Amino acid sequence: MTMKKRLLALGLALTMALGLTACGSPAASDPSASPSASASQEIEVDLSQDILAFAANLTADADLLTINGEKVPADLFLYWLAVNCAYFENSYGLYGFTVSDYADNLLADSVSMTAYYIILEQKCQELGCPLTDEQMQEVSEELFKEGQETYDQLKAINGLTDSTMEFIYSITKYYENLLEATIPQPTEDDLNNYVYQTRHILLKTVDTEGERTLQDDGTYAYPSLDEATVAEKKATAEDILAQLSASDDPSALFDELMAEYSEDTNADGELNSPEGYTATPGEMVSAYEEAAFALDFGEISGIVESEYGYHIIIRDQVEDLDSYTDECREYQMDQQVNKWLEDSTIEEKDALTALNVADFYARYTAYQTALSEQYNAENEDAQTSDAGAETSQEGTESAAPEASEN
Repeated sequence: MTMKKRLLALGLALTMALGLTACGSPAASDPSASPSASASQEIEVDLSQDILAFAANLTADADLLTINGEKVPADLFLYWLAVNCAYFENSYGLYGFTVSDYADNLLADSVSMTAYYIILEQKCQELGCPLTDEQMQEVSEELFKEGQETYDQLKAINGLTDSTMEFIYSITKYYENLLEATIPQPTEDDLNNYVYQTRHILLKTVDTEGERTLQDDGTYAYPSLDEATVAEKKATAEDILAQLSASDDPSALFDELMAEYSEDTNADGELNSPEGYTATPGEMVSAYEEAAFALDFGEISGIVESEYGYHIIIRDQVEDLDSYTDECREYQMDQQVNKWLEDSTIEEKDALTALNVADFYARYTAYQTALSEQYNAENEDAQTSDAGAETSQEGTESAAPEASEN
């Protein structure tokens, strides 16, 4: 998972947590909001226990995981596991995929995500860029911006301790400090090794209107065209390449041949992105990306074969190169933290490997729904009581005799 995706996951987590306060959880307000909601209703919840005891028979400081010798609080790991399960359900539940089917993957990714965040804090301490007093004050203000009652409810409904709450809200600041401490402003070469602009001529060797099938490696593939058609496409690609090689103005000719031959078109038969594609690592298929980065500006590739067919690619300069400075630094930071993660020592304890992910998540969400409903009921009672008190006060005031001017 990239840094961007991890920080997006963090944003999702904080949004989800804030949504599960006295205002009510999505599941509590709309049982159809999540595939887990109906399942949660079948579980009898015991609110006399805390959420981690009920969902996993664990305490917040249970021994589940260590990162580089540092014990990770169980409440932190279980929180990220619940967040990952929620994200999975919201993204894939409608397609029939269940937490139970992907439990091992969700557990492994939660270990990786937790380690990623812990390493951010560890490296801040190691490299001498811990949170400043000002940043700690900002974290505290964010935690309590809705008041003590909301903070306490947020803790209870997610099973978090004060220290873990503080850690979660500090993660982006650890990231910012490390970014400033370790990643300098990128050079022009750095930027050109991050973002690239290309035009291409595509001759398809697959039927992109056909139904994709799942492959052994977990990817999906379109049905292949027949061998004779594929051979014809290859011959056409070779002819196009020969014309470009013989041209005095290959860039201009490229546009003409692209308009005539390229099958990268929309439903109306018009070229997709006739001005070319601007892309960063991971956005294009790997064969295309590798070939694009290997080209000099104005250089034309040989025939590049991808899962879509045969490509002929020309690389152009990115006009607004400096606008990718921040993205490039984030990418370099992502590469650095991934390296730290690869070099880290992660020890999973027996209690973690024995955890039933699907059962934990079902009980966790059932508890959240029940507790959120309790908070809602208490809030409604308080509002009703306040309204009654106001009405009574108004009645008393209206019944009081007016003071005599005499």
